[in-house]
Amino acid sequence: MISYTEPYAHPMLNTSTDVDSRNALAVMEEAGALFDVYYPPAGYKNYGDDEGKYGPNVVPEIESGKNMGLPLYKWVSRTDTNEPLGLHSGTFAESGSYRQVGEMAEKMFPNSTTSCTVFGKGERMALTQEIGEAIDLGDGDVIQPSLMWVSSFNAQWATGVFDLIGRLFCANQLVGQTPLFSVKHTINHDISFEQRVHVLSQAIERAEQVGRMARVLKDQEFTDREFDELIKRVVPRPPFRKDKDGELTQEFHATAEKRMIANRGAMRTHWQKECTEFGSVHGPDQEHLSFDGTKWLAYNAIQGAEQHKINSQFLSTAQARENSLTKAVNGKTPYAERALVMLRGDEVNA
Repeated sequence: MISYTEPYAHPMLNTSTDVDSRNALAVMEEAGALFDVYYPPAGYKNYGDDEGKYGPNVVPEIESGKNMGLPLYKWVSRTDTNEPLGLHSGTFAESGSYRQVGEMAEKMFPNSTTSCTVFGKGERMALTQEIGEAIDLGDGDVIQPSLMWVSSFNAQWATGVFDLIGRLFCANQLVGQTPLFSVKHTINHDISFEQRVHVLSQAIERAEQVGRMARVLKDQEFTDREFDELIKRVVPRPPFRKDKDGELTQEFHATAEKRMIANRGAMRTHWQKECTEFGSVHGPDQEHLSFDGTKWLAYNAIQGAEQHKINSQFLSTAQARENSLTKAVNGKTPYAERALVMLRGDEVNA
């Protein structure tokens, strides 16, 4: 698999600012997502002579069956830069660009696109659309039902659309665990009314479920001390390290302990931000403040810390969250999931 993005880094979802249109293709054009690709055969340099000089290219071919004579492997490369974006089998179905994905999105929900992000040199792409009305949880806390289309040329993401719920206060994004709709972007699909209704109804139902869950958690107070207990359970201490004889010591691995402290600290910082905005802050002075809120704020503090800090390895470059979004799309957000189970199941003791 080819990926030009730096490890643990990404530009997240880039909101369109320079294009007034919310047409999917217009936003994709601004993001640089409408480039074309071609599929040259993949070969290798033949090792030529005893002096180490290489001979002509060799392109292995499929030797039997209906595909006999086709290249065994082929690249997918950009036509404008010739950068390779992926390596596939010789029978891999070809697509000329991400344009088909944009056309499907625009057919399904016209003039609703809010962002398009191109990852690395174009090996992956994500596009978001707002659908339905925002859900007001009260006190200015609002969540917005949305969709996220994903596709790739390096085969890391199949083409599909996920439900996406955005929380306006902190830009947290809850990505559905399974795609609502999957297609091959090699075909210009005629989006049926039934498919559109299915995607819309499933996404709205998911948002309403989150809204109901949020209101239940929002009505349950959660103290500073309870939050500290929660993050100790969500991010437990690492196991003790062993000595040279294989016996357990009373010491932690330094790297694991450092990671635990950083992760808990990020959650604590997000909790303080949540309580400052929606909860209460009290204490005799700035050095001795307590932050009290609700279970909903506790969940968002942990989910936000995991999404914006932990899964991006605390990087702050322009590309700092690609790994975070990839993990969200792949359903790998263990801290948020663990916290939600505990908060909904009342597993946190006061």
